[in-house]
Amino acid sequence: MKKTIAVSNVSQELIENLESMGYVIVDGGYEGYVDAILYDSDYSSLGYLSVFDNVIDMNSGAFLVDAKNKSAHEISNMIESRRHTSLF
Repeated sequence: MKKTIAVSNVSQELIENLESMGYVIVDGGYEGYVDAILYDSDYSSLGYLSVFDNVIDMNSGAFLVDAKNKSAHEISNMIESRRHTSLF
């Protein structure tokens, strides 16, 4: 099943790359649940997440990913494994 990703302030190139990998990309106006939320910490803060209140399934949650300096492949790996890379 294709995963649905909500995005905010990420590059069009990244969006297109993720779509070509089979992900469904939506914005804050989407009505339905999402598997992940992407944002770029250079251009937005976590405060904007209230826009996505209606798309988070409270039983399984949505995986939050800072897309800053990450490739579509790295983001895909993080979403599929539901793990962030090591901080150290």
